[in-house]
Amino acid sequence: LVQAITGIRYFYRQFGYEYALDLGGYRSAPLTSIPAKEANEPEPYSLRLAMLDDIPDLQELYNQRRSASLIWHETDDAFWRYHITGWADPAVRTRDPAQVGLQGKLYMIVEQQGKTCGYVWLAAKRWGRSQFVLALELYPHINWQKALPCLLRLFRKVGEQTPPVAGNSKPWLDIGFELGRTHPVYALLGDNLVAGSSAPYAWYVRVPDVPAFIRHIAPVLAERLAASILVGYSGQLTLDFYRSGVRLHFAQGQLKTAEPWRGSAHADEGDAGFPPLVFLQLLFGYRSLAELNEFFPDVWASNEAKLLIDILFPKQPSTVYALTFT
Repeated sequence: LVQAITGIRYFYRQFGYEYALDLGGYRSAPLTSIPAKEANEPEPYSLRLAMLDDIPDLQELYNQRRSASLIWHETDDAFWRYHITGWADPAVRTRDPAQVGLQGKLYMIVEQQGKTCGYVWLAAKRWGRSQFVLALELYPHINWQKALPCLLRLFRKVGEQTPPVAGNSKPWLDIGFELGRTHPVYALLGDNLVAGSSAPYAWYVRVPDVPAFIRHIAPVLAERLAASILVGYSGQLTLDFYRSGVRLHFAQGQLKTAEPWRGSAHADEGDAGFPPLVFLQLLFGYRSLAELNEFFPDVWASNEAKLLIDILFPKQPSTVYALTFT
């Protein structure tokens, strides 16, 4: 039903792909901004390499952010096992980490009493000037503001042992948090502690059969209607893609049909219109209808359709990792 890839700018649009999900995004904290530890005070947290027994904690911590992401990469035990045991393979253990295909190492964040309170995925090799943090989660009872100074010091300590990739002669200057568009760490770093930042690029997404995909997500559309001011909605919504389109029919808040539709070439016969592929940005929560209307003059919707579209397809961020998550 859906394919998602990464790739160079524009090229894959000609094959039916559209930019429709955030990819990456980071902020970096300079090493010079990392707070010093109070004299004679022990660090409240430490890091240790993840073990197979940590998989339940890893899975629980990883899924904490699931509700905030419309699209999500589901993991299983085998996924975590691969990234934990991969470094123990004799063929890998004796090699320079910079020459190994695995790009990151999983560490558990533990309190002084040894109890797990989070995990971090740290790059096992350095690109450019940054020691990258690829994932970072803490259990809800942990205060991020109190924990961050210690965590920065711990990440710096790991970074001191992280080799640069071949050809990287740049000096190490910062901790790079490659954690998407939003993350608790970003709010704590603020503007004063950020050495650099980059907005997310985007995944290319392809949906060969839009009506079939909409039928697949019918339960989600029903939930959105049930939680809206249009609860129990009955009616139809016709979306014109200029070269094709789709007609949705609802009865008592349930999607009954989603079928291909095509209007006349020179008439606005639908309830809303989108240039080819642009609708995917709305479908995956990447842009709102109002944003698309501002970006594309040929995106439009009738007054009646605007409310329904905003309910069915709200803007909602997604943090989607690649299948390798490395």
